Amino acid sequence: MHDADAVSGQIVLSGARGDELNFYIQAGNPRFQEITNVYDESLSDAIESVFPLNTENAILVWNHICVPLSYKYDISYMMEDILQLLDKLQNKEKGELRINWLPDTFRCDWFIKWNTEEIKIQSRWECTVGDLENILNQRPNVELSKQVFINEWKSVLGIVIEGLKGCGYSENEIRHMDQLIERFESMKEDGQLYKR
Repeated sequence: MHDADAVSGQIVLSGARGDELNFYIQAGNPRFQEITNVYDESLSDAIESVFPLNTENAILVWNHICVPLSYKYDISYMMEDILQLLDKLQNKEKGELRINWLPDTFRCDWFIKWNTEEIKIQSRWECTVGDLENILNQRPNVELSKQVFINEWKSVLGIVIEGLKGCGYSENEIRHMDQLIERFESMKEDGQLYKR
């Protein structure tokens, strides 16, 4: 079933299970470097060290438009903002947040509003891999279940944790790695592509 909202330019597809497929993340299966950089102290530096440049990306799907996210150069820079966003969504019944995503290949601004049931994101896109900004700005808004949105990040966080631990990083050495693990463990359901 297709529901079209002509005013906002938003399309929401509902599948047989009632999934909201206007936003989801395909986490991919990236390789790890299997080395540790002894100079890494921050979470973003450690993630950048763990993933090689030429490996699978995660794919963020925004209103049916596939946006690649490099683990090495996008997710590494985004991770602390992702953790802050997930923390607020899980611990505050309602709220607002503005995020200015800074990676050169995922340069966009999100204005996020949520309540107990749903999340609404208004976006403005400036730069992406594949020059998708114009098409993304034609469909700048998504609205979906807050829990579905939270679940979509679980596989990405799991892959990052697996990579960090597989390369020998620990919570004692890397700032905010403990928050990453805590946030992952608080997520009880998988994203839409990974439900069994």
